[in-house]
Amino acid sequence: MTNSPQKLGGEARSRSLSAQERSRIARDAAKARWGDASANAIAGSPDKPARIGGIEVACFVLDDGRRVIATNGVLSALEMARGGAMVKGMNRLELFAAQNRLSAFVSNDLLARIANPIKFRVGNTTAHGFESDVLIELAEAVIAADNQGALQKQQAAIAHRCRVILSGLTRVGLIALIDEATGYQKRRDANELQKILSAYLLPEHRPWIQAVPDEFTKEIYRVYGWERKPQNRGPRYAGKLIRQLVYERMPKPVLPALDQSNPSENGRRKRKHHQFLTPQQGLDHFRSQVITIMTLLRISANKHEFKTNLRRLYDPQREFDFN
Repeated sequence: MTNSPQKLGGEARSRSLSAQERSRIARDAAKARWGDASANAIAGSPDKPARIGGIEVACFVLDDGRRVIATNGVLSALEMARGGAMVKGMNRLELFAAQNRLSAFVSNDLLARIANPIKFRVGNTTAHGFESDVLIELAEAVIAADNQGALQKQQAAIAHRCRVILSGLTRVGLIALIDEATGYQKRRDANELQKILSAYLLPEHRPWIQAVPDEFTKEIYRVYGWERKPQNRGPRYAGKLIRQLVYERMPKPVLPALDQSNPSENGRRKRKHHQFLTPQQGLDHFRSQVITIMTLLRISANKHEFKTNLRRLYDPQREFDFN
C-alpha cells in the first residue's frame, strides 16, 4: 500500500491527538460500525478456562461464531492490573492501548475494538470481552513498540508477556485453543475444521529444507551432557522432544493428520513432518516453537533445569516423558 498524502496526514493527525481524543474517535467509529448489539455465548463458562502463556483465562464462543476472551482474561494474559472504575472515560485496556507511546503501533481498527468491548450473555448474566484477535494484535503492537524503545521501563513485563504469548500462539492456534477449552470443537462443522488443516498442511510434501537450526541440536547435546561425534545422527530423544513440544502444541487436528500423511514404517518415517506444513501458517508456527524451546535450552544448565523451565512455561503439573 502506498503512503499517499492523505494516509500520511491521517497518521500524523493520529499521533497529535491525546489518548483520550483518539480513544473517543475509535469508540464512536466502533459504535457506528457494530452498534450495541449483544450476542449469546453457546460454549464456554468461567469455570472452563483456556491456558494462555501459563495463565488461565475465561473464554467463550458466541452464537455468531466469534471467539471471545473475557476482559479480565485479556488483562490476566498480559499480566496487567485489572481496572476498576473508568479512567478518563476509558477502560483499563483501552487506556493502555490509546496512550501516545503506542499510538504509532496500534491501528485505529484495533483501538476501535478495544474501545468497544463485546457485550454478550452467559445464561442470565451479561459479560464483556474481546475477540481473540485483539489479544494477538495488541501483543504484536506492544512488541513492535518495545523493539523501537517506545515503552516505559515499568512496561517491560507486559512486553515480556506478549513475547511469551506470541511464541506459542497464532491466530488460528488461539481459536483452536479456545474451541478445545470451551468444548466447542465438538460442535464445529467439518468446513471449519478443514480451514485449520488447510492453513497448516500442504496437499503433498515439499522438498526437504533445514527447519531445525544446528544450534538447537548443539544445545541439546550440551544440556544432556553428551559428547558430539561426527558419526552421531542426533540425540536419541530429539525427535520425541520436538513431537511433544512443537507438534503437540499446534491445533489439535494437525498432528494426527501429519501422522496419517507421513506414517511411521518400522519406527522410521520417509520424510520429516515439517515437509507437509504450509510455509505461512504451519512452518511459521513450527519455527516459533523451536525458537522457544531453543531459548529454554540456552538458559538451562542441565536436563533437570531444562524440564523445570518447561514446566514453568507450559504446565507445572506435567511430567515430560523424554529423558
